[in-house]
Amino acid sequence: MAFFGLENENLLAVAIVAVIVFFATASRRPSRRCSRCREINREQAVYCAQCGVRLPGR
Repeated sequence: MAFFGLENENLLAVAIVAVIVFFATASRRPSRRCSRCREINREQAVYCAQCGVRLPGR
């Protein structure tokens, strides 16, 4: 039986890739974006790594 045009083997492969992507992105460290330059900084950062502006809440 085909589901959206995928055979069982292909559907299983898509499901496995989806689970891997989910866990890979869920395990990332939290980060914060700089409001000035939009650089992604570590959660513990006090100043932006790119432009040096003080991050809010620190």
